[in-house]
Amino acid sequence: MERREALKLCAGFVGYSLSGIVLSTMLEGCKADKGKDWTPIFFTRDQSIAIADIADHILPRNETPGAKDIMVDRFIDKFVATCFEKNKQQEFLKGLEDFQVFCQEHAGNKFENCSNVEKDDILIKKEKVPYKAAEYRWGNKISEEEGPSFYRQLKGLILLAYFSSEEIGKNVLNYDPVPGKYIGCKPLKEIGNNWSL
Repeated sequence: MERREALKLCAGFVGYSLSGIVLSTMLEGCKADKGKDWTPIFFTRDQSIAIADIADHILPRNETPGAKDIMVDRFIDKFVATCFEKNKQQEFLKGLEDFQVFCQEHAGNKFENCSNVEKDDILIKKEKVPYKAAEYRWGNKISEEEGPSFYRQLKGLILLAYFSSEEIGKNVLNYDPVPGKYIGCKPLKEIGNNWSL
Protein backbone atom coordinates (compact mmCIF):
# COMPACT_ATOMS: atom_id res chain seq x y z
CA MET A 1 0.00 0.00 0.00
CA GLU A 2 1.34 3.40 -0.91
CA ARG A 3 1.72 6.22 1.57
CA ARG A 4 -1.04 8.18 -0.16
CA GLU A 5 -3.49 5.29 0.22
CA ALA A 6 -2.50 4.83 3.87
CA LEU A 7 -3.14 8.52 4.54
CA LYS A 8 -6.54 8.27 2.85
CA LEU A 9 -7.44 5.28 5.02
CA CYS A 10 -6.28 7.06 8.18
CA ALA A 11 -8.30 10.14 7.24
CA GLY A 12 -11.31 7.91 6.64
CA PHE A 13 -10.95 6.27 10.05
CA VAL A 14 -10.65 9.65 11.76
CA GLY A 15 -13.69 10.87 9.83
CA TYR A 16 -15.71 7.84 10.86
CA SER A 17 -14.68 8.22 14.50
CA LEU A 18 -15.74 11.88 14.49
CA SER A 19 -18.91 11.22 12.52
CA GLY A 20 -20.77 10.13 15.66
CA ILE A 21 -20.14 13.48 17.31
CA VAL A 22 -21.01 15.42 14.17
CA LEU A 23 -24.11 13.31 13.53
CA SER A 24 -25.39 13.72 17.08
CA THR A 25 -25.08 17.49 16.76
CA MET A 26 -26.68 17.49 13.31
CA LEU A 27 -29.51 15.18 14.38
CA GLU A 28 -30.63 17.57 17.10
CA GLY A 29 -32.40 19.42 14.28
CA CYS A 30 -33.68 16.22 12.62
CA LYS A 31 -36.44 15.26 15.02
CA ALA A 32 -39.54 13.67 13.56
CA ASP A 33 -42.66 15.81 13.32
CA LYS A 34 -45.21 13.99 15.49
CA GLY A 35 -48.33 15.74 14.19
CA LYS A 36 -51.12 13.65 12.69
CA ASP A 37 -51.46 15.91 9.64
CA TRP A 38 -47.80 15.45 8.67
CA THR A 39 -46.91 15.66 4.99
CA PRO A 40 -43.54 14.53 3.63
CA ILE A 41 -41.16 17.28 2.54
CA PHE A 42 -39.13 15.15 0.13
CA PHE A 43 -40.91 11.87 -0.59
CA THR A 44 -44.39 11.45 -1.99
CA ARG A 45 -47.04 10.07 0.36
CA ASP A 46 -46.76 6.60 -1.29
CA GLN A 47 -42.96 6.59 -1.02
CA SER A 48 -43.20 7.54 2.64
CA ILE A 49 -45.70 4.74 3.28
CA ALA A 50 -43.36 2.26 1.57
CA ILE A 51 -40.39 3.40 3.67
CA ALA A 52 -42.47 3.20 6.86
CA ASP A 53 -43.57 -0.33 5.96
CA ILE A 54 -40.03 -1.50 5.14
CA ALA A 55 -38.80 0.03 8.41
CA ASP A 56 -41.58 -1.56 10.43
CA HIS A 57 -40.87 -4.94 8.93
CA ILE A 58 -37.17 -4.62 9.81
CA LEU A 59 -37.93 -3.29 13.32
CA PRO A 60 -41.43 -4.50 14.30
CA ARG A 61 -43.14 -3.74 17.58
CA ASN A 62 -42.60 -6.31 20.34
CA GLU A 63 -41.56 -5.47 23.93
CA THR A 64 -40.04 -2.33 22.46
CA PRO A 65 -41.65 0.21 20.13
CA GLY A 66 -41.50 -0.54 16.41
CA ALA A 67 -40.15 1.69 13.66
CA LYS A 68 -43.64 3.05 12.89
CA ASP A 69 -44.12 3.94 16.56
CA ILE A 70 -40.90 5.96 16.47
CA MET A 71 -41.93 7.53 13.12
CA VAL A 72 -38.72 6.51 11.39
CA ASP A 73 -40.14 7.42 7.97
CA ARG A 74 -40.52 11.06 8.99
CA PHE A 75 -36.94 11.23 10.21
CA ILE A 76 -35.67 9.65 6.97
CA ASP A 77 -37.75 12.08 4.90
CA LYS A 78 -36.23 15.08 6.66
CA PHE A 79 -32.72 13.57 6.70
CA VAL A 80 -32.69 12.82 2.95
CA ALA A 81 -34.18 16.26 2.18
CA THR A 82 -31.66 18.20 4.27
CA CYS A 83 -28.47 16.09 4.34
CA PHE A 84 -28.24 14.40 0.93
CA GLU A 85 -26.84 16.21 -2.09
CA LYS A 86 -29.20 16.50 -5.08
CA ASN A 87 -27.56 13.67 -7.04
CA LYS A 88 -27.69 11.37 -3.97
CA GLN A 89 -31.36 12.24 -3.47
CA GLN A 90 -32.10 11.21 -7.04
CA GLU A 91 -30.09 7.98 -6.60
CA PHE A 92 -32.09 7.25 -3.44
CA LEU A 93 -35.42 7.79 -5.23
CA LYS A 94 -34.24 5.60 -8.12
CA GLY A 95 -33.24 2.93 -5.60
CA LEU A 96 -36.69 3.03 -4.00
CA GLU A 97 -38.32 2.78 -7.42
CA ASP A 98 -36.09 -0.19 -8.34
CA PHE A 99 -36.89 -1.82 -4.99
CA GLN A 100 -40.62 -1.59 -5.74
CA VAL A 101 -40.03 -3.05 -9.23
CA PHE A 102 -38.13 -5.93 -7.58
CA CYS A 103 -41.13 -6.49 -5.28
CA GLN A 104 -43.52 -6.46 -8.27
CA GLU A 105 -41.38 -9.04 -10.08
CA HIS A 106 -40.98 -11.36 -7.08
CA ALA A 107 -44.33 -10.99 -5.30
CA GLY A 108 -46.64 -9.29 -7.80
CA ASN A 109 -47.23 -6.28 -5.53
CA LYS A 110 -45.57 -3.22 -4.07
CA PHE A 111 -43.82 -3.98 -0.79
CA GLU A 112 -46.51 -2.44 1.41
CA ASN A 113 -49.20 -4.63 -0.25
CA CYS A 114 -47.29 -7.93 0.13
CA SER A 115 -48.01 -10.54 2.79
CA ASN A 116 -45.61 -10.88 5.72
CA VAL A 117 -44.16 -14.06 4.21
CA GLU A 118 -43.52 -12.28 0.89
CA LYS A 119 -41.97 -9.31 2.74
CA ASP A 120 -39.67 -11.67 4.63
CA ASP A 121 -38.64 -13.34 1.38
CA ILE A 122 -37.93 -10.00 -0.33
CA LEU A 123 -35.85 -8.65 2.56
CA ILE A 124 -33.90 -11.91 2.88
CA LYS A 125 -33.06 -11.76 -0.84
CA LYS A 126 -31.93 -8.14 -0.50
CA GLU A 127 -29.93 -8.98 2.63
CA LYS A 128 -28.00 -11.68 0.75
CA VAL A 129 -26.72 -9.27 -1.92
CA PRO A 130 -23.04 -8.78 -1.00
CA TYR A 131 -21.31 -5.42 -0.75
CA LYS A 132 -18.51 -5.15 -3.29
CA ALA A 133 -15.51 -3.25 -2.00
CA ALA A 134 -12.58 -2.18 -4.15
CA GLU A 135 -9.93 -4.86 -4.66
CA TYR A 136 -6.21 -4.23 -4.47
CA ARG A 137 -3.34 -6.43 -5.59
CA TRP A 138 0.19 -5.41 -4.66
CA GLY A 139 -1.02 -1.89 -3.90
CA ASN A 140 -2.73 -1.44 -7.27
CA LYS A 141 -6.47 -1.06 -7.51
CA ILE A 142 -7.88 -3.75 -9.80
CA SER A 143 -11.61 -3.12 -9.31
CA GLU A 144 -13.80 -0.24 -8.22
CA GLU A 145 -16.01 -0.04 -5.15
CA GLU A 146 -19.70 -0.18 -5.99
CA GLY A 147 -20.89 1.42 -2.77
CA PRO A 148 -23.78 0.24 -0.66
CA SER A 149 -27.00 -0.81 -2.36
CA PHE A 150 -30.22 1.13 -1.85
CA TYR A 151 -31.42 -1.49 0.62
CA ARG A 152 -28.24 -1.21 2.71
CA GLN A 153 -28.47 2.60 2.66
CA LEU A 154 -32.12 2.52 3.71
CA LYS A 155 -31.46 -0.04 6.43
CA GLY A 156 -28.64 2.14 7.77
CA LEU A 157 -30.95 5.17 7.85
CA ILE A 158 -33.67 3.13 9.56
CA LEU A 159 -31.26 2.00 12.28
CA LEU A 160 -29.85 5.52 12.65
CA ALA A 161 -33.33 7.01 13.01
CA TYR A 162 -34.49 4.31 15.42
CA PHE A 163 -31.51 4.28 17.78
CA SER A 164 -31.02 8.05 17.80
CA SER A 165 -34.66 8.70 18.74
CA GLU A 166 -35.30 10.11 22.18
CA GLU A 167 -37.73 7.37 23.19
CA ILE A 168 -35.35 4.52 22.36
CA GLY A 169 -32.37 6.38 23.80
CA LYS A 170 -34.03 7.01 27.15
CA ASN A 171 -36.46 4.11 27.59
CA VAL A 172 -34.84 1.15 25.82
CA LEU A 173 -31.08 1.68 25.69
CA ASN A 174 -28.97 2.31 28.77
CA TYR A 175 -28.91 6.08 29.16
CA ASP A 176 -25.88 7.71 30.72
CA PRO A 177 -25.74 11.47 30.22
CA VAL A 178 -22.27 12.60 29.32
CA PRO A 179 -20.18 14.08 30.90
CA GLY A 180 -22.12 12.82 33.93
CA LYS A 181 -22.91 14.23 37.32
CA TYR A 182 -20.53 16.84 38.71
CA ILE A 183 -19.56 16.41 42.35
CA GLY A 184 -17.37 19.36 43.24
CA CYS A 185 -16.55 18.99 46.92
CA LYS A 186 -16.18 15.29 47.61
CA PRO A 187 -13.28 14.12 49.77
CA LEU A 188 -10.55 12.30 47.87
CA LYS A 189 -10.62 9.47 50.43
CA GLU A 190 -14.18 8.56 49.32
CA ILE A 191 -13.32 8.58 45.62
CA GLY A 192 -9.85 7.03 45.66
CA ASN A 193 -7.25 7.54 42.95
CA ASN A 194 -8.04 8.58 39.41
CA TRP A 195 -8.95 5.87 36.96
CA SER A 196 -6.66 5.06 34.09
CA LEU A 197 -8.22 4.50 30.72
